Amino acid sequence: MTPLTAPAVDDGANRRGIIAMCTAMACFMTNDTLVKLVARDLPSGEIIAIRGGFATLMVFAWLVVAGHARQIGMVASPLVASRAGLEAIVAFLFITAIADMPIADITAIFLITPLLITALSGPLLKEQVGWRRWSAVTAGFIGMLLVVKPGGAGFVAGSATAMALASVVFCAVRDMVTRFIDPRIPTIVITLTTCVAVGGFGAAMIPFQGWVAPTTTHVLILLAAATVVVVGNHAMILAFRGVEVSLVSPFRYSVMVWAIVSGITVFGEWPDAASWAGIALIVGAGLYTLHRERVRLRIRDAKVEAETTLP
Repeated sequence: MTPLTAPAVDDGANRRGIIAMCTAMACFMTNDTLVKLVARDLPSGEIIAIRGGFATLMVFAWLVVAGHARQIGMVASPLVASRAGLEAIVAFLFITAIADMPIADITAIFLITPLLITALSGPLLKEQVGWRRWSAVTAGFIGMLLVVKPGGAGFVAGSATAMALASVVFCAVRDMVTRFIDPRIPTIVITLTTCVAVGGFGAAMIPFQGWVAPTTTHVLILLAAATVVVVGNHAMILAFRGVEVSLVSPFRYSVMVWAIVSGITVFGEWPDAASWAGIALIVGAGLYTLHRERVRLRIRDAKVEAETTLP
C-alpha cells in the first residue's frame, strides 16, 4: 500500500489558507448568531436538518454550475467519505455536550484544536514547528481564555466534558485528513459531502427530539444560516488544502473577534477589559505568526537563490 503523502506547499498557499480560515470563522460565527435566534423555539436536530437541507441544495446547484457534476462520484473517495464521517461525529459530540455545558466552557475546550494540530503536524506532516510558532499559538490560546472566561465555577465534570474533549480530537483528525485529500478532488465536492453528512445527522435526531412547526421567519433565518454555512465549510476545507496546517490552524482564534462583534451588534453585549486584552492577544499572535512565515519564506528563497547562483 502506498503511504499517504501531503501535497507540497507553494509560496502563496499559506496566505490563501489564512484568508480562507478567517473567512470561515466569520461565516461560522454568523451562522451561530442566526441559529441562536431560533434555538429558543426549535429543537437542535430540526434546526440542523432544515439548515442542512438548504445547504445541500445550494452546494449541489453550485457544483453543477461550476461544471463538476461529472466529478460527483468523488464523494466516494475514502478520504472524502472519512472526512464527512468525522464531521458528523464532531457535530454529534459537540451538540450533545453543549446541552449540558456553558457555552464558554465548551468553546474554550473546542479551541484547543490548534494546539493539538500543531503537535500532530510535526510527526504526521513533517512540518517544522519552532518555539516561536508554539509561543504564538499559546498566546492566542491564552487570549481566547481571557475572552470567554470559561467556567467561573469550574468546568462541568462528567460525560459532557468527555464528549467535548472527544470532539476536539475528532476535529483535529478531520482537519489532518483534509490535508491529505487528493488536490484533484474539487473543494465543492468535499463541501457537498459535509453538508449531506451533517444534515443527515440532524434528521436522525428528529425522532428523538420531536418536530415543532417552524414559522416563515424561522425558515428564512435558517436559509440565511445555510448560506453562510456553505461558504464557511467551503472556506474551511480550502484553508487546509496544500498549506502548512500548523501555520493556518491558529487563525481559527479569530472566531473570538467575530464573537465580540456579534455580541455588540446583535445582542448588545460589550466586552470587559479582560476581553479586550484577549482580543489584542489573539490578533497579535496571528499577525506575529504571519510575520514569521514571511521571514521564513525570505530565508528559504535566499538560500535557494544562493544555491542556484553557485558556480
